[in-house]
Amino acid sequence: MNLRKNRARMGAGIALVASLAVGGFGVAAAQADPSGCTVGKPGVVKVADNGLLSAKATATCNSSTSRVLAVEIKWDKNVLPDPLVAKNSDSGSKKSYSASVTACDGGNTRSYYARGYFTATSGDQHDSAGKHLTAC
Repeated sequence: MNLRKNRARMGAGIALVASLAVGGFGVAAAQADPSGCTVGKPGVVKVADNGLLSAKATATCNSSTSRVLAVEIKWDKNVLPDPLVAKNSDSGSKKSYSASVTACDGGNTRSYYARGYFTATSGDQHDSAGKHLTAC
């Protein structure tokens, strides 16, 4: 099992413990996407020769309710938490979501991955595989 998945599970356990300590609620909703929604696996790529990093996350839902789908580009680092390079979102009361983000990262050569998730839930964070890239 990779380090990022272990850290995500550890973080989920910490969030669950914190919610129990604060008020003891939210246990049933921990680690699940909104009911009736499916988030696709996000992807991160380097665009052409300019080194621009790009990530996209998509999701579909059975009903139209106000939600926010976020997408992030993160530096896959062996320290918690992984540093955020860029973030964007798609929001509204609809059944289909698509969030994209592009960014440069100071010419660094690192391993990057994309993360997609709904922001209003303590739901799953869907991560792409890491890619070793040189960013603009």
